[in-house]
Amino acid sequence: MKRIFINGKIRAIDAENRLYQAMGCEDGKIAALGTKDEVIKAMGDCEIVDLAGRDVLPGFIDAHIHLLDHAIFEKKTALLSGVKSVEELVQTMKAYIADENIPEGQWVTGFGWDQEAFPDGQFPTCEQLDQITDKHPLMLNRRCGTICAANSMAMRIAGVDRNTKDPQGGELVRFADGSPTGVMLESAMSLIGDCVPKIGDKLELKELLAFSFDEMVKNGVTVCHTEDFYSVSDKRALWEAYLELFAEGRMPIDLVLQLRIHRPDQLQEFFDFGFHSWQRFGNVKIGPIKFLGDGSLGAWSAGLNEPYSDKPDTCGCLYWNKEELARIAKEIVDHDFDLTIHAIGDAAVENFLDGCISVKEEIKAKGLRPSIIHSQIMNERIFEKYKVVDAIGLVQPMYIHSDWSIADDRVGERMKTSYCFNSMLKQGIRLAAGSDLPIESVNPLEGIQVNVTRKDLTGQPEGGWYPEERLSRLEAVKMHTIYGAYVSKDEDRLGSLEVGKQANFVILSGDVFTVPENEIKEIKVLETYIDGDCKYKA
Repeated sequence: MKRIFINGKIRAIDAENRLYQAMGCEDGKIAALGTKDEVIKAMGDCEIVDLAGRDVLPGFIDAHIHLLDHAIFEKKTALLSGVKSVEELVQTMKAYIADENIPEGQWVTGFGWDQEAFPDGQFPTCEQLDQITDKHPLMLNRRCGTICAANSMAMRIAGVDRNTKDPQGGELVRFADGSPTGVMLESAMSLIGDCVPKIGDKLELKELLAFSFDEMVKNGVTVCHTEDFYSVSDKRALWEAYLELFAEGRMPIDLVLQLRIHRPDQLQEFFDFGFHSWQRFGNVKIGPIKFLGDGSLGAWSAGLNEPYSDKPDTCGCLYWNKEELARIAKEIVDHDFDLTIHAIGDAAVENFLDGCISVKEEIKAKGLRPSIIHSQIMNERIFEKYKVVDAIGLVQPMYIHSDWSIADDRVGERMKTSYCFNSMLKQGIRLAAGSDLPIESVNPLEGIQVNVTRKDLTGQPEGGWYPEERLSRLEAVKMHTIYGAYVSKDEDRLGSLEVGKQANFVILSGDVFTVPENEIKEIKVLETYIDGDCKYKA
């Protein structure tokens, strides 16, 4: 189908940052760009859409997201992001169990609590969670997704007691007498999580994914790098769900799959699928194998080289040492997969980069593009190691919004080389933006504002948090568009508005480049086009 869009401000986000008045689309691709007269002449007789002066940007790309978890949390989980005390958490969970009429003995899950919002700043304990119910096992995940709190019934089912040893890369928080409090850090979460039934029904998976797809197009997101496989009981059912949704015309967006493992023995499950990184199946592209390197800054579990400034008895958690990461990296690369890691602390980031450097010749020969999800606490050595393997930081601008009030206390002077996206870009380190939904908002315009202002969405702190790290509006937009396309080897197909590329774009209510910087978040997505077809209209 041929269609012309005229009388707009069409920002290409190409190498010259061109601005066009009109754009022609045909057979899902951009066929012409220029003035109104130029494009009409090039396209001939076809449908004309009058943009009425509105702004157009390339479709947004989210470089790290959890589409399935988002739907599960919205539809099948108690949401706890607003609770301000343990007492409120208890009452919220009691009401949820009653309102949902959950049968006795059935697992109940919750997501989103944050001890930083509680008056005492302490993790909830099993004794407190037992006030909710003694007839349902509970697993309540902190907002970071790498820490949980369980009640006594859940621990009995899982066989967790004072004799349970801390697993590698994890920790059971304990009372003074050595008995577990119910709080599990990082890999220790699996002690409880492995007992919670996961979804394996393909039809249910399809409906949950379709729910998240709708949320994406409403926010102008046209490509998602999503990590879903660890949330299901049957990986092949999920794989078939993706392919069937595409075949049925129910997958409006492109997906890049991040294939998560927790242990090296789980690699074989993905090897047995017979695919490899960067193969495409319709709208679905195979991405890297992903594993966890550490935890979160808010829970003092991100792996640091030196102790936390506000908790000097710990350096956080590390899932792997350098030697283990080198072995895993070699096995992954030998099987023609790319690799990525969740790594927030400097120790976790550096260990991963050392593992990549150990196979740098193979990475280069195979054209791989290793990446680091989060990459928040850094040092000068890390910057240089990034460049050795041309690694990509898949960073979350909205973590500036969430973390500015705690990060200085956590790491002190290390903040000089942390959350420093402007400095990294200036050094030639590649970055792309991801939301980490459901941890943070998926709205790219909020992320763009935070990167431009270095303030949270309420305008704090005054003057900006390390304001020298502010990004230009152009760089902030690129992190959500063309830089994201590079991650999946799609820079020649997606991420900018150029002739021959896919016609993925958004029509906005305002101009990201000219509105006051504190009003960028107020801009709305009016329409989302994918392959030249409108997939959302406000």
